[in-house]
Amino acid sequence: MPPKKFTLGFIGAGRVGTGLASGFARAGVNVVAIASRKIASAQRLAKRVRGARACAPQEVADRADMVFLTVPDDAIEALASSLRWRKGTACVHCSGAADLDVLQKAVADGALAGGFHPLHMFGEAGEPPGALAGCAIALAGPDALVEKLARLARVLDAKPLRLPEGGRALYHAAANFSAAFVIALVRETIALWGKLGIAEADALAALLPLLRGTVDNVEKLGAAGGLGSAIARGDTGTIRRHLDVLAKEAPDSLELYRILSLRTIPLALAKGTLKPEAAKEITALLEKSILKSVD
Repeated sequence: MPPKKFTLGFIGAGRVGTGLASGFARAGVNVVAIASRKIASAQRLAKRVRGARACAPQEVADRADMVFLTVPDDAIEALASSLRWRKGTACVHCSGAADLDVLQKAVADGALAGGFHPLHMFGEAGEPPGALAGCAIALAGPDALVEKLARLARVLDAKPLRLPEGGRALYHAAANFSAAFVIALVRETIALWGKLGIAEADALAALLPLLRGTVDNVEKLGAAGGLGSAIARGDTGTIRRHLDVLAKEAPDSLELYRILSLRTIPLALAKGTLKPEAAKEITALLEKSILKSVD
């Protein structure tokens, strides 16, 4: 059942604020007030959220029992410090990396400080209902507040994830390896294939099924079990050809290839398809390539 005993407000009407406010409203949670740096943005979101009013940030803090600060990370502390907070209300930021000390002004005023970070890449406004279903939401704060935040996460069919104090920066940095950095690696492939005359649209059309298949394998078999590559097969000859062609055609990509290949070896050993002898040979080949580049 949706939490009906407290009201929500949002300061920030970008992708995160829009996604969360719309999701809560669809789930029956009472969102009463929305503010944004530009009043037009707040008004657009308020039109999507039944019963919500576009207003100034201070009015959001005055009206709502729980205020979500869905603004860029670097703006959270200044925003929280600029407002007066009522005792017993909650000030909740949606940063993955910031700890709760950025909300110290709210705490000094008597509010509870919390964190609510959806591990989700928000798209443009208008994501379909249920877009957050199954995603993890990293929570922080005192137990009583975290209990409420966990209820809100479950209303969205998301999974609450409690982090230890001081752990948010590491959690957030690590998540980049499975999200933003994956996109960077896709771009690396597009750039390398571009040297062969393959257009970006054609490259994406070829790579997206590969990405989906990889994710499906990991879901079914785990990180090690889902691995497939020349390293997983122990194919030293192919790896040598990779190193040679990258050194010749794309030297800027060579170091990245080596780093990722070395990190792949333990996974291949855990999968059981790479034998220890082959792992040593491949490691030596990669490290020898590093020494050559240094020379």
